[in-house]
Order: sequence, then structure tokens, then C-alpha cells
Amino acid sequence: MFAKLRQAKFLKLSASPNAVSVGFIGRVSRIARVHQDGLVERVRPGGPKAYYEKRTLLGLSVEDRHIVLNQLLNHLDE
Repeated sequence: MFAKLRQAKFLKLSASPNAVSVGFIGRVSRIARVHQDGLVERVRPGGPKAYYEKRTLLGLSVEDRHIVLNQLLNHLDE
């Protein structure tokens, strides 16, 4: 269902001298957030509300989080 989300046309890049971020834009952003977090959302504008089960679309595994944390701590320790 969400196979096309990784296409560049749905992503927005923001950059500054100190940070870079990539995220979804517009309607796709809202739909992805509802499914990622398992929220309640209207099925259509003015329509009934539906509860969407949490379905992780993006994220890091526990192992990946440990790797990132260790890299960050090593960098700060230098």
C-alpha cells in the first residue's frame, strides 16, 4: 500500500548550516503519520472517524538505534 512513499516526489529536503532533514509533504505526510502512530482519522472529509492500527512505515530497529547512539557518543567524546 505504501510502496510508492519512497519516491522523491513525496519528500521534502530542508537544510541549514547546522542540520538536514527529509520528510513527507502534504497529504502524504498526514496519511503516513496516522499509520505510523496508529491514530484516529476521518476516512474522508466530514466522514466517519476510523482507528488505524499502528503500522511502522519508517524507523530504526533497536540494534540500529544502539549503533547510532554509540557513534554519537564516540563523536562527542573526541
